[in-house]
Amino acid sequence: MGESMIKVTVPKREWLLRCYTDHEDVMSVEVQDGGIDLFLPTGSDTVRLEAAQIAAFREALDEAISRAEADLRG
Repeated sequence: MGESMIKVTVPKREWLLRCYTDHEDVMSVEVQDGGIDLFLPTGSDTVRLEAAQIAAFREALDEAISRAEADLRG
């Protein structure tokens, strides 16, 4: 089997994360022009993250911060 033909060629700018509102849902972390946007599920003022979701959020936020810093550097 040779080298994969399918490759990511642009930096990741969006992370979808599981969370809880009044039911299981999804929130989004996005990077644009050096800023980070957090989009909660429609109709939600808050979300709850449990252990595995906290770890996923931390990882996504760390990656988003790195991408935002790269944007600001130019």
